[in-house]
Amino acid sequence: MDHTASPSAAWRRWTGLGVPGLVLLGTGLALLQGTAFAHDTFHNCHYFGPSLRMHIAAWAGLACGLAAPAGYAALSRGAVRRGWRPQETRASGVALAFVILGVLPLFLEAFGVWALYAPDPSGGNDCSGLAYALAGAVPYAAG
Repeated sequence: MDHTASPSAAWRRWTGLGVPGLVLLGTGLALLQGTAFAHDTFHNCHYFGPSLRMHIAAWAGLACGLAAPAGYAALSRGAVRRGWRPQETRASGVALAFVILGVLPLFLEAFGVWALYAPDPSGGNDCSGLAYALAGAVPYAAG
């Protein structure tokens, strides 16, 4: 068996579909957490904090975003260890392009996790955001 040939079909499938799939899934979860679930934090003008599905979407998106480059590196190292030349395949090129382009969504995913633990964006006291005014702090005083 010639091990210097191109990688197997299973390797190409995992590299060409798995790595881009992880990047796209992580990006989709980050966008879902920031848009579709954004209304979960307030109910009848009471701040309840991020919902469980916001936590799941944010952490799963970050995990997918981090797993994509790790998976690509592991698949490439495994192919080289078997004597294959993975750089010559289209699947490896597509996966590498997704890993490089996936750096930007990775920042979005990390920001989504950070936003879960940020303080109440309205400033407290329900939907009015009057925490600063009730505490005596006026953001702009004329005069």
